[in-house]
Amino acid sequence: MTLTRAIVALLVLTGTVHAAGAEEGIVWYKDLKKASEVAQKNNLPMFVDFWADWCAVCKVMDADVYTDPNVIKAFGEKVVGVRLHFDLQPDMARKFNVPALPFLVWTNSYGTPLAYHRGLLEAEDLGMILEAMPDLAEINRLDRNLQRDKNSFVDLLAMGRALRASGFYETSTTYLDRASKHKTAKGDTGLTESIAFDLALNSLDLEERETAVAALERHLKAYPKSSRMADVLVALGRAYLLDERTAQARQSFNAVIKNYPQSPAAAEAQAQLQSF
Repeated sequence: MTLTRAIVALLVLTGTVHAAGAEEGIVWYKDLKKASEVAQKNNLPMFVDFWADWCAVCKVMDADVYTDPNVIKAFGEKVVGVRLHFDLQPDMARKFNVPALPFLVWTNSYGTPLAYHRGLLEAEDLGMILEAMPDLAEINRLDRNLQRDKNSFVDLLAMGRALRASGFYETSTTYLDRASKHKTAKGDTGLTESIAFDLALNSLDLEERETAVAALERHLKAYPKSSRMADVLVALGRAYLLDERTAQARQSFNAVIKNYPQSPAAAEAQAQLQSF
């Protein structure tokens, strides 16, 4: 171990390493458990930054991002900051499947991941994300329930939908997929359909165009008498647009306007038609 690494190791273990900007207001926890205890008291999210002293981009984040006044303000009000050293805390790196540095993770108050970002994140973007973080009281409550019973269908479904409502589409899909495979869902066609539609919408919002188109086309065939058909057709039209299939998008939107003229979906279809 070089002298530099030895010094860094000592500082990390004593909890005195700070990113540039910490002196101006950012408080970084070096222990996820301690940070979680603080986060739980106020239902705050945690922002976990995996770094290393050899990481050039991490140094850019220190110099240009964590010194930004808006970022510092957001850390003081909206989130609990955690810095974990990639080399010296390998158990944490494995826990979060860190692929490269810097690796940024937003979690709920208990450390359950909500979203990830790999690489540099500009100060303006980070500040906006932190300011927009939703209230986590319900997500934390559901997480506590799932810690007691990880296979609770009610809580898996509710967690998937709460995450979707908060814009955490990728993580939402994980919970909705688990709910869709639960025996409770398999025995109820209505539940199966509603979960399948939520999963398709997540793909659409994540701009996974091929996945979204396939899921929604499959939905039309599997549930031809669905009570949400107008919404499915609008979503399919949006997916076609994303996939640059304009003619099919137009056909889908027009079908909504023709068959469901008084529905909110028809108004959305009309607006979509006017956009291209």
